[in-house]
Amino acid sequence: MDEKTARKLVDEYVEGWVEGDVARIIKPLGDDCFITESHGPTYHGVEEVKRWTDEWYKDCKVDKWVIDAFFFAEDTAFFEWSFTCTVNGKTESIDGASVVQFKKDKIYHIHEYRMTKPAFDYFG
Repeated sequence: MDEKTARKLVDEYVEGWVEGDVARIIKPLGDDCFITESHGPTYHGVEEVKRWTDEWYKDCKVDKWVIDAFFFAEDTAFFEWSFTCTVNGKTESIDGASVVQFKKDKIYHIHEYRMTKPAFDYFG
């Protein structure tokens, strides 16, 4: 896996969420993928991810998901992000980071982490 391929897979996954395109979300995922969301839920395999996204889009939509920084080493990438979604009519914004592992030119594992409080200047 090289950095260019890793970035392409991550971009496709993120852009799929923004576009609400379930087929595009699952395309870069390996059949045996494993995803852990930043608030705890886990999903095992492409079929479960598809079920999750189909269910999620019934009441929710992604307003924006911006990759603020991207880092890559061997078969692992991590990226910092800013995410905004509307859930049951309420808009939420989250900043966080995801660790992504790759296997056989597919995303194998995603583990998301989020900030639980707004960033602030420690001395200000």
